[in-house]
Amino acid sequence: MKELDRNGTIRFVAGLGCAALAPDGPDQLVGRRWVDLWPAEARDMVARALDRAATGERVDFVSPRDTAAGVSRWWEVMVAPVVADDTLDHFIVISRDVTERVQLQTALESINELLQDRLNESMARSLSASSRYGTLLQRFESEHGAREDAESRLAGIREQLDMAHRARDLAEAAALQAQKQQAIGQLVSGVAHDFNNMLQTVIVSLSGLEDETADLTSRQRRMLAYAMDGARHATALTRRLLAFARNQPERAEPVDLGELVSNFADFARHGMGGRVGIDVSRPSGALPVWADRHALEQALMNVCLNARDAMGNTGDIRIEIGERPALPPHELSLREPGSGGTQVYVSIADTGGGMPEEVRQRLFEPYFTTKEGGSGLGLAQVYGTMARAGGGVEIESEAGIGTRIRLVFPRYPGPLTLPE
Repeated sequence: MKELDRNGTIRFVAGLGCAALAPDGPDQLVGRRWVDLWPAEARDMVARALDRAATGERVDFVSPRDTAAGVSRWWEVMVAPVVADDTLDHFIVISRDVTERVQLQTALESINELLQDRLNESMARSLSASSRYGTLLQRFESEHGAREDAESRLAGIREQLDMAHRARDLAEAAALQAQKQQAIGQLVSGVAHDFNNMLQTVIVSLSGLEDETADLTSRQRRMLAYAMDGARHATALTRRLLAFARNQPERAEPVDLGELVSNFADFARHGMGGRVGIDVSRPSGALPVWADRHALEQALMNVCLNARDAMGNTGDIRIEIGERPALPPHELSLREPGSGGTQVYVSIADTGGGMPEEVRQRLFEPYFTTKEGGSGLGLAQVYGTMARAGGGVEIESEAGIGTRIRLVFPRYPGPLTLPE
């Protein structure tokens, strides 16, 4: 993400674009003309994009550009004007790396061209064969089978071409969805990182006041304590946002499910909105499971967001953590979470309208969604996370009453702290 002044000069830059163009820091870019960062053959196009954006229009384009390492990458760029008092104030530029999507599209187009050439050759051979067979059939009825075979091969090639078209459409849709998710993650990460840096300045300043409490009144000391507590909570919130936004391999570890869910609920209340309440019920004592902490938090957030949408953005979400003896495999809704021993679970219940059986059966299919504009990937991620943790998912839903989704884990028998 970049911010340009009205003349197209960079005055702020953040995100992966900064790392690609200026690995030593944004100071290498601030103060430079944005147009000069592009290759010579693309600068006229980039300048025209800025001119169009200056008239109040949002402009999108795709163009290759070298990184600081000299590697050519394709970028999808959005230039948006920011207007104050009917006057252009500055530009916002968001760039996304779409190299893989361009390469995939190029490969699919090559396959499409190859299949089209083969189809044309087969059609030409078929026409020629049809002419010859027309004469031969008058003399040799046995040649009729050869013509049918040629037509069958032609139909097979047509079917292959149709399959290639469908594969290309699916690949383009998947690549577009991946790019959207990556862009959102980059934006959240950049904003959370900058906000966290500003919070540290606030905390340092408040800490300086804490060292001089003797000069403050009791009311001022109380207000100072409130401010420090709020700043620490905001810092914890930004760290969780950074954890959600980052893209890294999963790393399983011993996790106290009760403690993780309690901390998650404090964070989730910020994302649910003021009209949605979250109540947590947990027993005393640790409930250890073996799972990736951040993937589990993401799974919980996906289930809670679905519960919020089912209630129409108002109501109460009830979260319960507990343990139970392991159930027989035939009593589980999706898969057996381990065998024998004790199971640990967290259930999320809403007060929505429930779901019909046909929706329940397809709930965890990738790209299946009943919401307009939904990706259909949230609950598929939940299922994948539980499968990797050796657990399962149970669903209870009744029309007019609501839905309860229970994530079930085998209880981890080892210590919560691994040796260094």
